[in-house]
Amino acid sequence: MEDNLKKEAAPSLKTKNQKVDGRRAPKTKTKILDAAEALFSRRGFYGVSLRDIAAEAGVQLALSYYHFGSKEDLFGRVIERRAEENKQGLQASLQEALLVKGSQDVRRIAIIRAFIMPTIDKSLRFGTGWKNYIRLLAQIANFAQDEDYMAIYRKSFDQLVAEFVQALQDIHPEMNEDDVHWCFFFLQAAITHILVESTMLDRQSRGRIHASDLDLIADKMLVFFSAGFSGFQRK
Repeated sequence: MEDNLKKEAAPSLKTKNQKVDGRRAPKTKTKILDAAEALFSRRGFYGVSLRDIAAEAGVQLALSYYHFGSKEDLFGRVIERRAEENKQGLQASLQEALLVKGSQDVRRIAIIRAFIMPTIDKSLRFGTGWKNYIRLLAQIANFAQDEDYMAIYRKSFDQLVAEFVQALQDIHPEMNEDDVHWCFFFLQAAITHILVESTMLDRQSRGRIHASDLDLIADKMLVFFSAGFSGFQRK
């Protein structure tokens, strides 16, 4: 019986004396990524330091360097962490839209909806982390695109955007290709502003409508941008 008690006690003694290397704890990396994502989404790349991120994460500054190196590297990891899942959702939505039959208007609206809705769904219904990530993507869409730290963003999403543009071009062979790019750019510019959810709309409408009502905004955007494409069609 005494031997059994010693055997039972051994693991607890080992656990008590075992040194845990906090640098390698997966939770530490996740805390740093979450903090960086939140701060970058609010302040942009240049408005945040590694010291700010470490303080937000509640970890030592040295751990940010240990896990991620420079701020540029950390920023890239933040973008990369959710990029594939985000891209897959948009690609799946586009493939469904390409199967839609009907008039030119019906198919155009399906493509526009395929671009807007997966992103809005993630922002509204996938939790705080995804809302921060979507806001971050909206923020950096307005940054200088040739900056080195933007390379991972370009790599992750440029080809996907090209697929959406091509889908719209296929629906509208009568349109000048440059005009299709213009129309899609205007759509992108609007959605990137909208996803930041600034309170400009709330203020200007005197509280009648709200920037956070993304589902309603999506419905309005579909009508507005579908009509915009029609206006660019060759006569």
